[in-house]
Amino acid sequence: MNQYLSSVSLKSLARGQLLGKYGTVVGIYLIQILCTAPISLAIALLIGTNTLLNIFLYTIAQFLFGLLTGYFLAGQCYISLKVACLQPPAVSDLFYFFREDASKVLYIQVILSAISTLCSLPSLISGHYVNLSMMELASKALTAYELPVNAPLFLFYTIMYVTGNVINIYIRYILFSQAFYLMLDFPDYSASQLLKMSIQLIQGSRARLFYLILSFVPLLLLSVLSCGIAQLWIQPYMQTTYANFYLDLIKKKN
Repeated sequence: MNQYLSSVSLKSLARGQLLGKYGTVVGIYLIQILCTAPISLAIALLIGTNTLLNIFLYTIAQFLFGLLTGYFLAGQCYISLKVACLQPPAVSDLFYFFREDASKVLYIQVILSAISTLCSLPSLISGHYVNLSMMELASKALTAYELPVNAPLFLFYTIMYVTGNVINIYIRYILFSQAFYLMLDFPDYSASQLLKMSIQLIQGSRARLFYLILSFVPLLLLSVLSCGIAQLWIQPYMQTTYANFYLDLIKKKN
């Protein structure tokens, strides 16, 4: 049986494939940010999460925003797959799925966005009550031994936050991670078939993919320190590496 490529080899391939194309892919990613960031910022500033009604409206807005970003995520997969296959990417590739297979992308993204919404909702609600408890306790004279927060409530919020993120990462970024790549290689498959095929394809390689994702954490921390500027170069590098992971996986999977 053929051995899968290591994370180091996948990253090395990505760096070589991006040579001479970095200007184009960075420009494409910048266009994506300009298309989506204002909407995300408007949702956060105009709605917020300071009341239960706002939390409800916020989750609806985030769900709908997730449907839009799905088309850009699929476009990123298309671009990174072209780079990994040594084909020149183009700006129009970012908008490819707005005109091709749009219904499949919508079906897949409805499920992915719903998963994210359901995973984040418990922590949003419990976080709201944590803030209320902190405001209430702030108005009281606390002794040196009293915490400025309701400890059981804060513990519940922490559990909900961690659990929600773990479930979201596992389903979205592990189990269904290959769906958009498969959609390009198997255009006759339905959206539900692509999701099932993604689960089957990643079986036996989930730990490898999780390790590959974790290996980018230092670079992502660097991006935070650079106020997000470094993300313009890191994101194409990550996406191309993931595309190589898919190609390696599909070639060697029975």
